[in-house]
Amino acid sequence: MIWMPIYIHITFSYLAAVGFAVFLNAPKKTLYVSGAVGMISWTIYILLMRCNFDMISANFIAASIASLLSEILARKMKKPTLLFIVPGIITLIPGLGLYNTMYYVIEGNFQQSFTTGTNVILASGAIALGVIVVSSLFRNHYLNLKSKLEKIENKKII
Repeated sequence: MIWMPIYIHITFSYLAAVGFAVFLNAPKKTLYVSGAVGMISWTIYILLMRCNFDMISANFIAASIASLLSEILARKMKKPTLLFIVPGIITLIPGLGLYNTMYYVIEGNFQQSFTTGTNVILASGAIALGVIVVSSLFRNHYLNLKSKLEKIENKKII
């Protein structure tokens, strides 16, 4: 799957992210940007996988970048971060791994099911961790910067 031409990955990840943004009733202004965040995160994931990163690290890095882009765009466009982060990470969700886990259970191959299921859980955790870490750091930095600016403005007034 990762060896398909990159333009196919870019096109369909953009369409998937925009489609999910439409499903979430995102404003029309944010649809194209949400699609771009999803496209960028998936493209980064694919490029990292082609450079022989493991699935968990690639998911963490791609989700972190999607989260950072979402935080910046939310401040720029004055919209909630959720409008950008959900379509941004939806392309990273390991749906095929979930399907294969259940398939192996039905087939009776519990060893393969356990291995696949563990990888899926770890990849999902890496996505969640990437979003949480970047969002926490960004908001903490943003609040510190805001308080410093308020102190400077208060000194000018006095």
